[in-house]
Amino acid sequence: MLVAVFLTSGLALGGYDHNLGAGAVNMSLQNFTSLLQSSVAAETSPEVSQAAGSSAVESAVYTTQAPPETDVGELLPFDDTSPSSYVYYSGSYMPWGRFSAIFPEDVPLMWIRRHNGWSWYATMPLGTWSEMLMFIPDASPVYIYEIYPQGFVWRYDFGYVDPGFYRIWYYADIPGRHECLLYSGGMFSNRVVVDVVYQWIPPEPSPGPSPKEVCESNPQCSWVNGKCLCRGLIPPEDPEKQQCEQNPMCQWVNGKCLCRGLIGTEADGGMMGSALPEQ
Repeated sequence: MLVAVFLTSGLALGGYDHNLGAGAVNMSLQNFTSLLQSSVAAETSPEVSQAAGSSAVESAVYTTQAPPETDVGELLPFDDTSPSSYVYYSGSYMPWGRFSAIFPEDVPLMWIRRHNGWSWYATMPLGTWSEMLMFIPDASPVYIYEIYPQGFVWRYDFGYVDPGFYRIWYYADIPGRHECLLYSGGMFSNRVVVDVVYQWIPPEPSPGPSPKEVCESNPQCSWVNGKCLCRGLIPPEDPEKQQCEQNPMCQWVNGKCLCRGLIGTEADGGMMGSALPEQ
């Protein structure tokens, strides 16, 4: 009954092709599983709890406003590769700069936008839109397979696509767990898991990367005993110490400026000091 409602309402099945165009094909889960087993998977997705989440931290960056009709179901250019962007890859979130340095660029990958970066898992309220990001390694025919919670699979055909990063709008059309995979160059990508939930999820940003994660994003730095220690960095000179040592009669000792012959009077260096012990 729920499927019929969506079909007759014009919203239709299909997280990408909102109007179920000619490029969408229905498959059985059994046929898709056989296809997946006979192909190469790029990388295994992380374990995700079987219970649908509803926390703001896990929430996708979503909107209730539909994107322009010309953008729905289309692979759109993506060039937001700023250093502040974080990407989930190889088991952790990392800045875009580090990701691009280690990413081999020979496998397809896929993400969904969350507040803490591009992720492989997110929750979305029913009837909302979010963006997915994908990497296509070679010029080839491209498909997206979406496994629906009811146990069937939709395949979306995007034709022959040049290599590079693309984004696409995703629509949360049916409650439950959805799993999406990109197919390009004879390989499947990781799975992107989306839990579509009835309740409204406050679109509040997560705290973002921790100080430890920011520290370790710099190859010159290490997180030691709660502090970020970086190789080759000399701490700035204390201005009071500099001023003290400009006076040939004074020395900086244990955080104080000590000057010969000055007891309780102001030193020439502009510092209050005590007399140095006689040599």
